[in-house]
Amino acid sequence: MGRPWREEYKGGIYHVIARGNNKEYVFKESIDKGYFLKQLKEYSRGMEYRVYGYVLMDNHYHIIIQTHGKKLQEIMHQMNNKYSKYFNSKYKRVGHIFQGRYKAVLVQDERYLLSLLRYIHQNPVKAHICESTDKYKWSSDIFYRNNIHSFIHIDIIMDMLSKDREEAIKKYKEYMEQEEETDYDSMKAVGEEAYQILCMTRKQVERRKRLDEILIETGVNEEEYKLIKAGKRKMDLTKYKVKYAKEALNHKYTYKEIGNNIAMSDTGIRNLLRRN
Repeated sequence: MGRPWREEYKGGIYHVIARGNNKEYVFKESIDKGYFLKQLKEYSRGMEYRVYGYVLMDNHYHIIIQTHGKKLQEIMHQMNNKYSKYFNSKYKRVGHIFQGRYKAVLVQDERYLLSLLRYIHQNPVKAHICESTDKYKWSSDIFYRNNIHSFIHIDIIMDMLSKDREEAIKKYKEYMEQEEETDYDSMKAVGEEAYQILCMTRKQVERRKRLDEILIETGVNEEEYKLIKAGKRKMDLTKYKVKYAKEALNHKYTYKEIGNNIAMSDTGIRNLLRRN
């Protein structure tokens, strides 16, 4: 039997999980984790993806990734294949490092990103490796906690907490101290529309683009994308918002859904289209 069909979206955000074959270690030393992170950073430029969070455990890893250029399948094949060659060469072994195919869970609703991030950051805490998320070296927690702008794109999630960055950092630290109860490992899709997506036929899914995909296809650059998602009201962003809203309506999204995705009300979207 062939592998199950996996739909991918340009602009799609995924929770990716890859585990060691037979639950064996995929990272035996700190230098192994460092090598994997170097790959994750370097490939993000050429393969055009964004990383919102990660945690590297000894026998598995979690990544929150958004694709823009290459397909997720190409990205993960490249990273896992190169890392496997490095690992086998270093430890003089042969065979598969990872257990079958990685698991990719579609994040349909960005409002769940913060909760998902807490889930992956708390992995070492729940494994009793450390007492709090800030005590674990091999996760993206440090980027959020210290407002570090690197290959981890922290702005979208931090802006969910507060537009004032100092306040956002304070709220982030408080949020990470609260236990995450949702088991994101067991989910097939994340978000309020997840069940609807899983029940759609392939033809229906392909017809209905994601809102972020529609926004990206308006021609916005990365900075404009961030500003629109944050609800900024700069005049030079209006043409993209109008194009986005019209196309989203064509794909049968409601005014409320369209507005929620770019921090606007449904009335704001109606007024925007009326004026333009």
